[in-house]
Amino acid sequence: MPLLEKWLYRSPTPPPRPRTKPMQVLALGMSRSGTESLRRALITLGYDHVYHGFDMSESTPMQWKQWALLGRRKYGLSGTSHKGDPGFTRDDFDAIIGHAEAVTDQPCAIFAPELIRLYPEAKVILNYRDVDSWYESITALILPHARGFWYHVLPWFQTDMYWAVQYTVHCFNQYFYGSLERNGKWVYEQHSATIRGMLVDEPERLLVWRVQDGWEPLCEFLGKPVPEEEFPSGNKIETTNERYDKNMVRVGIAGARNFLVFVLLLGVGVAWFVRRVGS
Repeated sequence: MPLLEKWLYRSPTPPPRPRTKPMQVLALGMSRSGTESLRRALITLGYDHVYHGFDMSESTPMQWKQWALLGRRKYGLSGTSHKGDPGFTRDDFDAIIGHAEAVTDQPCAIFAPELIRLYPEAKVILNYRDVDSWYESITALILPHARGFWYHVLPWFQTDMYWAVQYTVHCFNQYFYGSLERNGKWVYEQHSATIRGMLVDEPERLLVWRVQDGWEPLCEFLGKPVPEEEFPSGNKIETTNERYDKNMVRVGIAGARNFLVFVLLLGVGVAWFVRRVGS
């Protein structure tokens, strides 16, 4: 696999983003916990840039590889044992989010312990929702994308799709101990407990918040005036899929084209071999 990634799935690494502004807000609730509403709210409050999971597929080049490699380090899958300590530094994350004053959604939520430790100056928001409604929403969003021809075949024929699957396998799935469907609910509860536990001695640094809470507790926590506009509405699953597909369908088409070329060449090769053997 390392040789394939070196030669066949080479992906340009974007230049590091030197941090010129401090990280101010770490919103570390899992996806489908009001992350997009919170992103829009933080932008309204003046934070720039607010990094979100959409950034992975909307950046040029896409950022699946960078986060997949961090996931391999976090979970000891990179070929070298870190004995429980991957040795992350701020530079590891600033290379990707150095331009951001705030973050929300995955993949940052998956690295919540590391980000809380590495950015002690940042305030932390634990955005959450009822675990049963969260589970229904996240599985309806994620599971359909993780099966079939699109997931199991096409990624071998397109670099960005390959690294998107590597992120899913070596980062997202690892966080859920191999199965979102089986372990999602208790991992979600564990995620919240971990964040609360890390900040038990710094209660002034943590806000536990739901979308229904709206502007007031959020603005009080961040020291911002309450905007006159309504709090941003969240993403429906259909809207999220449309935004994701806007970029991933493009690379999927490229993967399908490469797959068809492969099948054509394979067919030509088999036909030549059959004729050669027959003669």
